[in-house]
Amino acid sequence: MLSGAGEIIQHISEKLNIKVGETTADGKFTLRAVECLAACGTAPVMMVGDEYHENLTNEKVDSLIDHWCACGKSSHVNPYKD
Repeated sequence: MLSGAGEIIQHISEKLNIKVGETTADGKFTLRAVECLAACGTAPVMMVGDEYHENLTNEKVDSLIDHWCACGKSSHVNPYKD
């Protein structure tokens, strides 16, 4: 895993109670791991829709997911996985 991506994937998996390839019971979140998002310099990275979220920490991930839950946005999270 590149620059902590494995830890971010694990954190998202635990927070949403899903594994890579699964969708939450409410259908709002799907966790996918991809080979490359061409953002090695700012890894770990995730892409939601067409937006990149870079230099991730567990705290940033929590804040993003909490925001999406609060505003009712459905999101498919794709942390970089090498």
